[in-house]
Amino acid sequence: MNVVFCSDKSFVRCLSRLGILLVCGVSVGQTHAQTYIAPFSDAQWKAQSGDFACTLNHEIPGFGSAKLTRKAGAGEILDISSKSQPFGSGAFKVEAIAPTWRSDVIPKTLGQAQASAKSLKVSGAQIAAITGSLEQGTNVMFSGSSLRVGLEARNFGPAFATYKTCVKNLIPYTFKQLSHTVLMYEPDADELSSKSKAELDKVARYVKADKQVLGIIVDAHSDKLPKPEQGEALSKREADWVTAYLVEKGIPAETITTRSHGDKFPIADNKTKAGQAKNRRVTVRLENAETRKEMEKKVAAIKASEEKAAAEKAASSEAEKSVPAIDAKQLEDLTEQQNIMNGKQPDVGLPR
Repeated sequence: MNVVFCSDKSFVRCLSRLGILLVCGVSVGQTHAQTYIAPFSDAQWKAQSGDFACTLNHEIPGFGSAKLTRKAGAGEILDISSKSQPFGSGAFKVEAIAPTWRSDVIPKTLGQAQASAKSLKVSGAQIAAITGSLEQGTNVMFSGSSLRVGLEARNFGPAFATYKTCVKNLIPYTFKQLSHTVLMYEPDADELSSKSKAELDKVARYVKADKQVLGIIVDAHSDKLPKPEQGEALSKREADWVTAYLVEKGIPAETITTRSHGDKFPIADNKTKAGQAKNRRVTVRLENAETRKEMEKKVAAIKASEEKAAAEKAASSEAEKSVPAIDAKQLEDLTEQQNIMNGKQPDVGLPR
């Protein structure tokens, strides 16, 4: 790749048509700015698609690259980064500039972008203005006091079309958003509700795409019924329905741990209709390496607390002194989060 330093505009125009990289001294006020932009003949835009992220890359020879990224559950970012030439700090003017052979087109200001060290990032509505200009075959230039970096529009259209298709098909939720899904149910239901199925569709789609998910834990609970066995049967029915639906949607049965608890672990007052409705629930939890570590820490902390309390009790003359009770939320978490590889609850001495 030839690099030519130049100042005459007609000469620059000629070299650009020949596909020669231009690093030009261009007058900007009282100073001169080095300009970096891919030559027309070599300009490339490359799209990469995935379930959780879409990217569009553009190399800027002699300078660095531009990357447009959209991730699941996050906004879109255009990041122009330098490998050697620092941006410095300050505002850069963003303009739509026609190719050298389109002298009839007047440059259009698209706004400003803030630079920092070796990176310049653009987000929000300004990205649409930039991509819109590139789609129309108009280059985009970022101009500072001593540096100008351009995006060449050639070959942008097809790659951007691929990128937009990827964005349209992105999974619009994250592990954190789906790691604890709660489904409510009616006692007289004869199948899963449409709302529950919609939530489980999200879970299934995510789990099949994210290879970091180690398994799914399904825990069903009932409100308090006249006989304990009635609650046990009701919660088992719901747990089995949820598991069967996930398997139907393509989740391997061996990755699902299914448990039913009846009315043993209420989270609300069973004396009220509202409390009973809250207690009739199925929690669907996703487990990865991080959540397993977090659970191990919680179990270890509670064991340590219980051992300390037991030691204090043994050393005390107050025989009736008892270990402080664990609140409902903590009890629920410990009950439902277990190592799915053996299907057992953590052995922390909690009531069953």
